[in-house]
Amino acid sequence: MIGIIASELDWNVRELMREIASRGKEHIVFPITEVLAQVSATQKVTWGNVIVDDMEAVFVRWVPGGSAEQVVFRMDVLHRLENLGIPIINPSRSIEQCADKYYTCSLLEDAGIPTPRTICTEHYQMAMDTFDELGDVVVKPLFGSQGLGVMRIQDRDLAHRLFHILDYGNCVFCIQEFIPHNNEDFRVFVIGDEAISSMKRRGLTWKTNFARGASVEKAALPRKVVDMAVAATNVVGCRYAGVDLLHGSGQDYVLEVNSIPGWKGLQCVTDFCIAEKIVAHFLG
Repeated sequence: MIGIIASELDWNVRELMREIASRGKEHIVFPITEVLAQVSATQKVTWGNVIVDDMEAVFVRWVPGGSAEQVVFRMDVLHRLENLGIPIINPSRSIEQCADKYYTCSLLEDAGIPTPRTICTEHYQMAMDTFDELGDVVVKPLFGSQGLGVMRIQDRDLAHRLFHILDYGNCVFCIQEFIPHNNEDFRVFVIGDEAISSMKRRGLTWKTNFARGASVEKAALPRKVVDMAVAATNVVGCRYAGVDLLHGSGQDYVLEVNSIPGWKGLQCVTDFCIAEKIVAHFLG
């Protein structure tokens, strides 16, 4: 039995389901929010009548946000399954690292992989000082995906109002230097040590997420850029990932490593089945 952790049967989940079934393997989709975890019991992790710790492997397609306790517990469940010898795809540690934008950027920098200048702080005045220094910034949730909640700020009054709201909510300020990019960036899809496909994304605005309406086209990237994507995947411990890269003025940057990547946009410009590659790599 192959498990797929997801909250809904979106396109990516359905692609995995089809490819797993094509190999004659049974599968089941369940939300991590509904599991029961036990210690000093025969069955360690269950979902209804399903014994999760008997599964051959588990694909993680979604871990929803929640309170600090809820998020920690959900990751604890993944760690427990790994400790029981069940392959978790991607590994729980890599999911944790990629979910935290500051930690991801710090790991990339420490490994010598260029990433945009990023400043994180809990203090309003430090955030305002950062804006005054840079003048054009991108403010991101520390945890987030698909470009939701990401704002570009160029006006000091707007920075003042936004930072006061974030300060009131006890949020961490995650501020990144804006790099002009002509509303374009690149996504490289990595499985193991191989970049299997890549595309250029062109946004209607400076945001280039496919989920936010960006158009896509196949892109053949220079070897050094592809190698950068593979290296970034390895740094955060992912076994497969979608790596977002930006071509700045004379410098390429890794923006983000997605440990639960979608590939619907990339599939539009790829002449083989990406889900088949994923399932073949992990399930043989």
